[in-house]
Amino acid sequence: MTTLTFEDRITWTGAGRQGSGVVHTGGQAVACSAPASMGGKGEGTSPEDLLVSAVASCYTATLASLLAKGGLPVLRVEVAAAGTVADLPARARVSEIRVAPTFVGADEQRRAAYETAARTARDRCFIGNHLAPDIAYEVGEVAFAAAAVPDGLLDVRTVPPGQRHALIFAALDRLAAGEAVTLVNDHDPIPLRYQLEATRGPACSWDYLEQGPTTWRVRIARRA
Repeated sequence: MTTLTFEDRITWTGAGRQGSGVVHTGGQAVACSAPASMGGKGEGTSPEDLLVSAVASCYTATLASLLAKGGLPVLRVEVAAAGTVADLPARARVSEIRVAPTFVGADEQRRAAYETAARTARDRCFIGNHLAPDIAYEVGEVAFAAAAVPDGLLDVRTVPPGQRHALIFAALDRLAAGEAVTLVNDHDPIPLRYQLEATRGPACSWDYLEQGPTTWRVRIARRA
């Protein structure tokens, strides 16, 4: 078994809740104080925010790993997280942390599989589970959103290769007649062209705008 150590440093000035500090973590310096809603200065982040963020980031990373292992394509995952502080002021405690994922550019025909992954990630998020049973750790609404294609640009270079085709086809299927996207890839997407012709026939045009050596750009338009 391997043991890891994570080291951070905090500097603090001022007395009590009117003080403020700086959290030095991961090469970053983050201002920190007690939140104004709890009588603090409300400058920068807060210990409560940092706790919620730690749970949410662990949950999101775990979820992303499950999606990759399950072959579930997604352009990105957005997670909203909320922490509840109860029993103020005498015995203030964090009573609940709730995470709510939104899958952007997912294969919505497999919604059930994404929802299962969202709840499994909660069970496998070890940071969140360290808080049990003192803090309720829940998954809220699981949402889906279409991937926006700004200015008709669909850049898949950062998407895992096994997930690219599903994302591209989902974007193409949303095009109206006469609309187009410019696909940006890190290799010649000729296999995609063959798949597109086999499954969509002559529905889309295909025009290279750039052909390597490191970047390929293809304009794909839906014919009327």
